[in-house]
Amino acid sequence: MMYSPLLIVAAAILQHFTPCAAVINGTQTDLYRQRAQSLLEQMTWKEKIGQLGGYRRLLEADATFNRTRFDELYPTQNGNLGYGSAFNWASDVVPIANRIKQRQIDESRLHIPFVTVTDSNNGIYISGGTIFPSNLGMAASFNLPLFEQAIAVIREEQRAIGVNWVLSPPLDVTSEPRYGRIGEDFGEDAYLVGEFGKTYVLTMEEKGEGGFVKVATTMKHYVYGETSGGVNLASQYGGINHIYNDQLRPYIKVIEEAKPLSIMASYSSVDRLPMHKNRYMFQDILRQKLGFEGLIMTDANGIWQMHNQMYAASSLQDAAVQAVHAGIEMELCPPSEPTVCGMPTLLNAINGSAVLQRDIDQAVLAFLEIKFRTGLFDQSLPDPQKLNSTLRLPQSLEIAREMSREAIAMLQNDGLLPKTPGRVALIGPFGNILNSGSYAAVNSSDARYGDSLHRSMKNAFGSGKVSFTQGCDFIDTDDDSGIQDAVAAAKDAGFAVVALGSLSVSPSDPLFLKRTDGEFFAHADLGFPGLQQQLLDAVLDVGVPTVLVVSGGQPFVLNPSAMRANAIFHTFLSGEFTGDAVVELITGKVNPSGKLTVSMPQYSGAIPIAYDLLPSDQGYDQAGLTANNISAAWQFPNLTRSVPMPFGYGLSYTTFKFSNPTVSSNNQTSCITVNVSLNNTGDVFGKEVVQVYYRPIYTPDIEFPVKSLVRFEKVGLEPGQSQDVHFVIARRELGYWVNTELTSPPGPYTFWIGSSSRVEDLHAVNVTLPMWTA
Repeated sequence: MMYSPLLIVAAAILQHFTPCAAVINGTQTDLYRQRAQSLLEQMTWKEKIGQLGGYRRLLEADATFNRTRFDELYPTQNGNLGYGSAFNWASDVVPIANRIKQRQIDESRLHIPFVTVTDSNNGIYISGGTIFPSNLGMAASFNLPLFEQAIAVIREEQRAIGVNWVLSPPLDVTSEPRYGRIGEDFGEDAYLVGEFGKTYVLTMEEKGEGGFVKVATTMKHYVYGETSGGVNLASQYGGINHIYNDQLRPYIKVIEEAKPLSIMASYSSVDRLPMHKNRYMFQDILRQKLGFEGLIMTDANGIWQMHNQMYAASSLQDAAVQAVHAGIEMELCPPSEPTVCGMPTLLNAINGSAVLQRDIDQAVLAFLEIKFRTGLFDQSLPDPQKLNSTLRLPQSLEIAREMSREAIAMLQNDGLLPKTPGRVALIGPFGNILNSGSYAAVNSSDARYGDSLHRSMKNAFGSGKVSFTQGCDFIDTDDDSGIQDAVAAAKDAGFAVVALGSLSVSPSDPLFLKRTDGEFFAHADLGFPGLQQQLLDAVLDVGVPTVLVVSGGQPFVLNPSAMRANAIFHTFLSGEFTGDAVVELITGKVNPSGKLTVSMPQYSGAIPIAYDLLPSDQGYDQAGLTANNISAAWQFPNLTRSVPMPFGYGLSYTTFKFSNPTVSSNNQTSCITVNVSLNNTGDVFGKEVVQVYYRPIYTPDIEFPVKSLVRFEKVGLEPGQSQDVHFVIARRELGYWVNTELTSPPGPYTFWIGSSSRVEDLHAVNVTLPMWTA
């Protein structure tokens, strides 16, 4: 894969340049605000309320437009559009959508256009686009330049289908492994989440012709990521120091360095206050402290939820009033139940308080400003005849293929791989499907979006050399008859690849009822669903060389039995080229380079297991327990605090040596410089992720994690080749927040440089830093 030198240099600057003085928030361009204000002054109360909602399901699954339904809801919900079913093809959707949009422009009194708002996880959210890995997979690449290219492809495909605003990036720091939406997120580390989020916003919101933002972005979910029990919609811990240091770090980075146009409230209640009416978190923290100047929107059903699930409002209208007063400026109505939207209930509040009138005006002003900033009043609708010149271009597919290769992490290899087997038995329910994610616009059996692992193996090895046996169902536990067939196939072939995992598909997929991963799910058991573990155990008992391929957007327990596999790959949700990439990795055509962005637990009950725990989370000293004749072998947390496969971990077919690590401080610029030499000491080309962690040895106020990521860079080296890797870190990036104020104490610090967050993979350097003020 060849990359533009200019792009690589630009991306490297984007990744590593951080000014060594405090970042100063700028103000948004006044022109768009002036145009929005002028339009607002002409609007009636009904027109204002109409702008705050939208019609989120334009087309049904068969690309039909329900005119009666649209005309019924249009008068009170006419601000934004959603295209509806993800399985409608772009070539069918765009012409219909254009007609509806043009009608709005031509026939509405003030000619205010719709803005098309959509999800954007793996790519465009209708069929016909390039399917990339999920965010968790792309983050596992640790390759920001490649990620930037992927987002640029998604941006141009979104523009081609008329999408002006996407509901990404997610900035949830997913330190709760039971959470079902981890596959949509970037991982458990706040710095990594912030870097990928920043790159996403800067790339998607690039200015185009006329200086208009190409596609507006939405940070989400403010604030979320570690809900109680991992349950979707559940409450979250409060405490401002916890929120700032563990959850807000990505938001702070993205707001300061990328200035996104919008943010989405989470479903959660934080410190028992529902986020959709949390004026303190919106106004005092987000606006005043963090300097956010964009629009604040609901999540789908967020206003309804306050009244009907949280019982924190006396009526739907009361919930809407509270939300708007807190700072909500746009409502995402649920596509399936638009009649439960809250904003339309404000139509009969035309004579409401002056405060409500002011709040509504502010909300509409912010919404109109984004329409102006994205060029909706000034640019033409997309040309359906030009879809083929943008969607699924060869160069776009090649970027997606390369991202799939780098999104997969090799977690174990006893020397079996790389290998091209003579015959192979492919076993497991994930061997002959596409598992792309619940927000991917692809059917699990649609061969137009890449090959399943079975098809990829047949293409690579020949049909006569590959057998496929499903062995068991995805989730059912009442039929184990296929396990013996799998055992026989493994014995016959003498080489087995077992594909297991957690199914993550959309509600329209024929396998949806087998789904165990994605929104609305939480994992009480982090093992393999159904009879999958029994299937794996039976195959491993045969004793033939076995490769375990894990699929799904979650961390899995790899118990001692599973660890008997000769090699293990976690593919996450790696897009349409997952099958091809796995074959390339097994055979050594491609050297594995993915790294975990979520730690892998040893037992379902031994959580949390995020690498950046607080010192007190380590519990009692295990050696002390043993010295007092108290068994610590089965104690939590001692059992899990040095998990063998933590954040940043991933293997290669070559070996790398880190040498001469140094850390120095420039007192004049308040910058810290980190240097290390990386050498490929193996026999093949490989890519290694240089990771830098740190902690102040003592903190005078609050507890600091045992280590925290502060830099990373992916480096490709030929055998015997060396490269000096250089990082510059602003002192403020080493700080932490105490009661919303940033501090970085003077004194001794430890920096670690290496290939993962594991102690044995790191080289420590101590340095003393001087006094610093923000």
